[in-house]
Amino acid sequence: MKGLVSTYRTKGVAVKPCPTAGEGVHRWIYHVVCRMIDDNSDDHEIVSFCDEHSTRSLQPNEVENAILSRRGSLQNSIIPKRLRWPSRSAALVEQHIGNKTVDGFSGTSPIPVEEFDTQGILEHLFPGNPLLCCGISSRTFATRSLAEWQGQLAKCQFIVPSPMSARHGYTQTGKRSAHTLQNTGSRKYLVVEFDEGTHDDHASLLSYLNTNMTPLICAVMSGNKSLHGWFRVEDWEEEKQISFFKRATSIGADPATWTKSQFVRIPNGTRNNGAKQTTLFLSK
Repeated sequence: MKGLVSTYRTKGVAVKPCPTAGEGVHRWIYHVVCRMIDDNSDDHEIVSFCDEHSTRSLQPNEVENAILSRRGSLQNSIIPKRLRWPSRSAALVEQHIGNKTVDGFSGTSPIPVEEFDTQGILEHLFPGNPLLCCGISSRTFATRSLAEWQGQLAKCQFIVPSPMSARHGYTQTGKRSAHTLQNTGSRKYLVVEFDEGTHDDHASLLSYLNTNMTPLICAVMSGNKSLHGWFRVEDWEEEKQISFFKRATSIGADPATWTKSQFVRIPNGTRNNGAKQTTLFLSK
């Protein structure tokens, strides 16, 4: 895709590309920590860089522990406090699985999903031609208006599930980029993804979370082992958003998608292995 960008530099410090998940991400984090500390980067910059460039979700305090190992202390006034999410409760999960299969769940979709391609689904989710950040990988992406993405979205894996406020912003390390927290607009959707269990389990759990007060708008097959459920939260106070997400993480949702700029699977997109990210459910 012309115009998409990729970089592995921060403040002029060259670092190795992050390997794929399962092939040494933890070692890569320590490599980044060492290079950035040697260049006098502060802890906030290091954590932000690892958050942005890691190919998998970071474990709680994973970067901070690497900083402790290398530096011997944390600059506590610089590292922001992170929200604590409930751990997965097997007992709660057991209460809510078994009620739906993927086919049964898809059959309850208020809008026939087969009538829409990727562009049509995103026009439904994001009316008004907003700026959207999409990517064919976590390193190759751009922010463009929805109309400008015409004909390219089905090739993408990822999207930020909220409109962007500008085409570019600056990361905590000062790098100009099309994918930053700074240029992510107000939260529109919270996306819930489960790492454990079967697709049928995930369909049951998304159905449990789907209520009149917490409406599920879209559900997407990741092309691998999980389903992504999009819940519309744009009119909620942050306390309500936090309360809902705590409910979701207590039944196994991945906390990584709380980060407003976090990439999630784009509806009807294409995973890097060629698998289709099929949309299963679509509502008003």
